[in-house]
Amino acid sequence: MSLNKRKMFIEHVKGFAKDFINPRLLILKCTYFFLLSAIVLIYPQLTIHQKTLGLDEYQTGTIASVISVSTIFFPFIGGFVGDKVGNYRILMATVSIITGGIALFFPWVPSAKAEMPISNFSDATSSNFSFEVNSSYQGNSTIENDDNQLEWTFWIYLCVRTSYGIFNGITFVFFDAAVMANAQDSNVNFGYQRAWGTVGALISSYVGGVIVEQTGSFNEIFYVSTALQVIAGLLMLGVNIDFKMPAISLTRKIFQLLFRAEPLFLFGSLFVAGMFTGYFETFMFRYLHELGASEALLGLTVTVGAPFEFIMTLVTCNFAKSFGYVPLITFGLVAHGVEFLGFCFLQNPWWVLPLEAIGSAANGFLLTASMTYLSVLFPTETIASFRGLHTMVHYGLG
Repeated sequence: MSLNKRKMFIEHVKGFAKDFINPRLLILKCTYFFLLSAIVLIYPQLTIHQKTLGLDEYQTGTIASVISVSTIFFPFIGGFVGDKVGNYRILMATVSIITGGIALFFPWVPSAKAEMPISNFSDATSSNFSFEVNSSYQGNSTIENDDNQLEWTFWIYLCVRTSYGIFNGITFVFFDAAVMANAQDSNVNFGYQRAWGTVGALISSYVGGVIVEQTGSFNEIFYVSTALQVIAGLLMLGVNIDFKMPAISLTRKIFQLLFRAEPLFLFGSLFVAGMFTGYFETFMFRYLHELGASEALLGLTVTVGAPFEFIMTLVTCNFAKSFGYVPLITFGLVAHGVEFLGFCFLQNPWWVLPLEAIGSAANGFLLTASMTYLSVLFPTETIASFRGLHTMVHYGLG
């Protein structure tokens, strides 16, 4: 290692240590920890939960599409409102707590699966045979979907899942924007704060899978997720955004700042990334489950990948000073392509773990670099709106 590189590494370590022991920044780290833990605890299990309720792949895809459509509008609207309010701390905490409350409705969605008797037929000219509805037996009965109940299950689940997605998206827009505003105002390293959310994801994803396997039910993970989300909301009350003044002539400022080369290329790349990651993430866990992956393995995918995302999230802001934001975003996009290519040849579900390590590293670069880039391109009074636009383009339109 050259002398310059050694000095740079030592400076990075000192900067991380100084940030870590800063009591003013501890609340940002803790909030990210509980906020990411709340969503990642249940995220790998959601499509499997849909399957246990009787919803098929087409309905899963429909639900994902509706959530994407809602993501086009609500996060940007939330960010716009945040910028108009200025110090939106109480609003942010309230939305987080409401998100936790909505998670409590998942266990109340009725299942469309019903126990059906197996009919036996015999006559004088043919041997006895058993007519089975499907291959899942319970004594003299089998489990199949009740068509009358299935429609109700789909619509009730759709309402709960969409509401949860909307409020969860607005929560992240609010909090990310608050941390980005602190990064602008006080030279806070955004990656150092957000990385601790990855630690929460690392722990909670695997714990969620274990809870489902040990209890044989999904209900408990929704209860735990609610508690974590409420804790995050209460912590948000201590986040400092008093310096953020209400924006004036916000719509005009947004259009003036958006229609420049760098923002258009940034949001264009986020749109393309959203297209391939959206389809991939909608069906990945269900696909792995059909390959024979257990609920614990589904949770382990995030747990194994999270350390790589944690490291990349930590170093992104420092790398950006040397290489710039655009090369890091490009690297993240290419790494995702390598991950998706690997899935084309996947047969043993355990090989998902190295692929998820690649994908998590790509995510660490792509999302952290793109969100930090927003704080460079746009002023503090518009940062929540453009953070909402980030979500709108990547998770909604894409």
